Amino acid sequence: MLGWLYVTTDNSRSNALLFKSVMLFVLPTLVIVVLPEGLFQFPQALLVVAFIEELLKASAARTERNHMDRFLLVALFGIWELTWVKPLWALSHPGVLENWSNLQLAGLTAAGLVTVLMHTVTAELYAFCFKGHLPTALFASWCLHVIFNGSVGFLGVSFLASLLEFMPLFLLFVALWPAELRKGSTSR
Repeated sequence: MLGWLYVTTDNSRSNALLFKSVMLFVLPTLVIVVLPEGLFQFPQALLVVAFIEELLKASAARTERNHMDRFLLVALFGIWELTWVKPLWALSHPGVLENWSNLQLAGLTAAGLVTVLMHTVTAELYAFCFKGHLPTALFASWCLHVIFNGSVGFLGVSFLASLLEFMPLFLLFVALWPAELRKGSTSR
């Protein structure tokens, strides 16, 4: 969150984006977090939850005309997930982590940071890659989200798994970043 605030220091809309993100991401996601665990124990639960998250991001993306503001707003989803939603989920489901060692919890923290990167890559899809094609951005982001969730399910949560997930996401982030922004241009 501090990084996001630093990056948006000169953006006159940063406070508005932050407030909007609370309304569009935090409040709806908190409702999902406090729902009973049993509601998410069906075979396609990960697909449905990822789709709900992507619908929230697509809705947010639709509210911004400026591509950089759209990116900054949608990127907040991953930041809020790491800073508020995951900890609150752990508090409402305390038995899940009670037998984890400190090393496993550190791996979980690394996995949370990689999750922020994944959501940042989807923010690039909404903001830069599919301008004016929100359904395509939604589908591409949902596919990336599902693949990421599947990799976490397959590899587990550890530093090694986080590194394996980080590398392709980082390369994808760099590849999707607009060339005009890489060169330091302020045109959008």
